[in-house]
Amino acid sequence: MNNRLRVQLGRGMTLLASSAVLLALSGPTLAQDRDETAEFGVQFANWSGGDVSGIYGASLDFSNDTAIGITGGYNMNERMYFGGEWTWADPTYSMQRVEDGSLIPRGFNAEADISSFLLKFQFNFLETAITPFVELGGGWIRVDSNVVSDVDTGCWWDPWWGYVCANWYDTYSDTRSGYTYAAGVRWDLDALVLRASYGIIEMDTNYAVDNIDIEALRFQFDWKF
Repeated sequence: MNNRLRVQLGRGMTLLASSAVLLALSGPTLAQDRDETAEFGVQFANWSGGDVSGIYGASLDFSNDTAIGITGGYNMNERMYFGGEWTWADPTYSMQRVEDGSLIPRGFNAEADISSFLLKFQFNFLETAITPFVELGGGWIRVDSNVVSDVDTGCWWDPWWGYVCANWYDTYSDTRSGYTYAAGVRWDLDALVLRASYGIIEMDTNYAVDNIDIEALRFQFDWKF
């Protein structure tokens, strides 16, 4: 994400949070009971993508993509919420890989499948219906490169087609630990809960110079019961 867009998003979140504080302070009658309630909903997010550099000139650059997911959790009281999210996306990416013995980077483009399962703790600053919040979380992120790593062939006798052979393709994939932190605004509308937040999703890497940081602008719709 370029610096200009980052500044614009930062200003937008600051304005949204400031407006929420003013509304909450000026309208205490808007308060809705969150104490000891459960939530379940859906999430839509814009992932900024990310890039990472490895040894011998290898590199990986993910494009931005829209992620969708499901969410759920429990409000322990008016201010503390514990829950989780399961999201998935399929961003395109470009890679520079270095073939063994040549040390010459060779590039190609592909589409990855990324899914994340993150447990999160949210703290609401106010006990009113509209409140700014911060959240921290951690969990696991699975990435499937959709690049073939191995091919298996199997053959069998089929009662309809006779003798049949087929190939199965294994791809390079892995599951790594991930972390997230964000700030946003929550609005309780009786049984409906709206959230908007902006934060970072960080994924561990083994051989890269740095971890992958993904900027996430999330919009969440939950049903409270």
